[in-house]
Amino acid sequence: MLLVCLFVNLSICSQAQKITNELQGYYYEKTDSSLYHFFVFDGNGKVNISGYDEGLYFQKGDTVIVYPDKSIFKFLLKDHKLYGVSDWVANGVWDFNPDTIVAGKRTNPIQADRTANLLSQYYELTAKSPWAFLDDSTGGYSTALKTLCDSGLSKACLDLAGLKITEQLGGVAALLKGAPVAKKQQPDPTIMKILQDAIRTGDANGYAVLGSYHALLGDLDRAKDIYEQGNSLGCKKCALALFSMELEKETQKLEAPNKKKPIKRPVTSSKKK
Repeated sequence: MLLVCLFVNLSICSQAQKITNELQGYYYEKTDSSLYHFFVFDGNGKVNISGYDEGLYFQKGDTVIVYPDKSIFKFLLKDHKLYGVSDWVANGVWDFNPDTIVAGKRTNPIQADRTANLLSQYYELTAKSPWAFLDDSTGGYSTALKTLCDSGLSKACLDLAGLKITEQLGGVAALLKGAPVAKKQQPDPTIMKILQDAIRTGDANGYAVLGSYHALLGDLDRAKDIYEQGNSLGCKKCALALFSMELEKETQKLEAPNKKKPIKRPVTSSKKK
């Protein structure tokens, strides 16, 4: 009997720690007090975040981790409700709506859970050292990212590309200064391969990073072409980048006539004594 109880408890613990992305459905906030009114999980690792963007997610036991653009949302899943326990979603409650039809995309559970495990490893890496990219003198952080990237995790590929782009352009300090490159540079083949690997996984955000890379190198025409290609595939960051480029262009047109021209002094003839 003791052995049977022990086996049952171990089975329960094993199930509780299962890493998956099979969570599916529409979760909405009744109070409407948060920035994020709903989350739609597709059962395959993608989540619609209130219509703003599409993020990634995985579940470990009763904990659900969501990756939006630049942050992390952490929830506890209990009684068909998501309880926010991290910044941006803290104290929020999202209820499951069984009457909403969500198109599930879980056609290959083994591959889906493999991706969930990779994202869990990424979470462990970045949660322990969120600022590791600022000082990767030993190369351990970038090596870990490369391993995840080579395994098929597009988010790790984009982070790795970001590290290498920063190195090419002179480091974090140079990027923070916002100084333009002295002359148009050629893209680095290694960085291009990493970004193409991310795009091949179906991650449209790869176009946003690729376009930004060309913009940083001084090739705005190429950057615009890439943003347009990404936008046609549903990349919302690409659409925002295109809007910003057009806004900048219009601003420059408005400012051009208002630039002060040098004042010419009238020429006066010298008086004869």
